[in-house]
Amino acid sequence: MTTKIHQTQAELVKAITEIASTMPLVRTVQLYQFALFLKTHPLPIEETFEEIVADEALWDEQFANTDNDKLAALVATVETEIDEGNTLPMFDEQGDFVEHR
Repeated sequence: MTTKIHQTQAELVKAITEIASTMPLVRTVQLYQFALFLKTHPLPIEETFEEIVADEALWDEQFANTDNDKLAALVATVETEIDEGNTLPMFDEQGDFVEHR
């Protein structure tokens, strides 16, 4: 699946609306709550959209160049932390976003 980077606010709003319209209600509520979270936790003013896109490209490149055995070891470590209860949930039982401070 290829992801197109939208250039304008209107294009992004339209794309998000199209995605949300295909999701079950509980997921749409989660999307809304995540949007509220993003609204209340803005990016640093000095980070531009272009810098975000460049950072995402860097992450994609790093993942593509990561040795599969090292990535598998990282996944195993994370799964162990989850299994041992050493993580905090992002959503509660009703699907509502949980903010940890």
